[in-house]
Amino acid sequence: MRTSRLSIILTCLSMLAVTACSSGGAKDSTPPGGESPPSAEAPKGEVPPPSNEKKTIVFSTFWEDARFEEAKRKYEALHPNITIRLTHVDTSNSTLEADLEKYVSTTDTEMLAGKGPDLLQLDVLSPDNFVKRKLLADMGEMMDRDSDFRKEDYFANILDNARVGGKLYSLPLSFFLIGFAGDTDAIAKTGVPVDDKSWSWNDFIVDAKQLAARGGHRPALVYSGPEYLLANLVTDNYDSYVDAEGRKASFDSPAFLDAMKQVKTMFDEGVVSSQGREPAYFYNIQINSPWDYLVSLRERGEHMKLYEKPHAEGGAAGGYFKTYRAVGISANSKVKPEAWDFVKFMMSEEVQTPPETAGIPINMKVYAQQIQKLKSEGIVKAYEEGPLHGQAIKVDPAMLDQLQDFVNGAVHKIEYQSDKVVKMIVKESKAYFAGQKSAEEVAKLLQNKAMTYLNE
Repeated sequence: MRTSRLSIILTCLSMLAVTACSSGGAKDSTPPGGESPPSAEAPKGEVPPPSNEKKTIVFSTFWEDARFEEAKRKYEALHPNITIRLTHVDTSNSTLEADLEKYVSTTDTEMLAGKGPDLLQLDVLSPDNFVKRKLLADMGEMMDRDSDFRKEDYFANILDNARVGGKLYSLPLSFFLIGFAGDTDAIAKTGVPVDDKSWSWNDFIVDAKQLAARGGHRPALVYSGPEYLLANLVTDNYDSYVDAEGRKASFDSPAFLDAMKQVKTMFDEGVVSSQGREPAYFYNIQINSPWDYLVSLRERGEHMKLYEKPHAEGGAAGGYFKTYRAVGISANSKVKPEAWDFVKFMMSEEVQTPPETAGIPINMKVYAQQIQKLKSEGIVKAYEEGPLHGQAIKVDPAMLDQLQDFVNGAVHKIEYQSDKVVKMIVKESKAYFAGQKSAEEVAKLLQNKAMTYLNE
């Protein structure tokens, strides 16, 4: 899968995920942990060590992934007593949607029955279901109790903010940055100062109006429609509206009502346009890797720079990220210590990750190696299928140094897997933006539907 298409594919996958129960799924149905007995309990305060008994870790993914295959080979070579049974779904473009629905529903069913895999990739699943039913182990506790785990080797801002209720059920092996690609040349010509390091959406509206007034009424941002921008604001601040573990929603809150009215104002006043071909000052952008950072910004134009996305009013400053290759350990697994040891291995420098590999690595040393490799080579090649058709791009070391600030400053996790809630928002909010219902009516309806979903 090419990284240029990765964000589109992941978004499509999240919109396809369902939670109904049916039959089918991944290729392998071996029970988690094989037939080995549970590991002995460790002394209080310590993580249980992996045993020397022969054991099997069932690792379920939807996509076949060469990085996981490499990790399996290397880990098994170092641990002859461990077998990693890596399963995936054979799919094609024509059967993708059906295969994905089958995989998600089957995994849900197996997990609920306590017969799911030991380790599972969560990118295409709905962690809400697992979290509210306490089906995933807390890897944050495993980290804290593991004296061999060096927290300082990893991006703590990502790991800390991937937690739910203080617990790390889904551990990202890598992540994407989400922000705006801004046309610095066009912005500079207006003379409007833009401070993206601390701006809220209200600040963005103020700046956008000035940019439009001084720049020939050019919109600040192009977006597919108000209902999608509203859904985006919710996923950007998901924990503010949905408490999966506590099974509570807050769509009847003043914050959500303000967000609805804010989005309507932006479209009504032309700050945001739904005309996709119209030039704008800012565009949504997903940075998939250090290499992609250099290429994607250049593909947008010669004077493009990465900007932080605005945050919710009253919210903390900082950038946004999406987790990628996020993995979870089943709470019912009989090989938790072994599964955790394999997760640590996948986080380490042992698995090769070139700078063009999709996903910014969670390991800081691996990230530093990628940056150094790009600087040393001096040239990157654009996507063959992109607007630059494989053109060579000179590496700007200063740009890569700036990327470090964005990586370190990413503190807001975008929850793109909770497809059901997103679909509710898109569907029900259309009536408000069309003037058919009040914001209060739509908020009350969404609150009721979200509470029903969370307590199913």
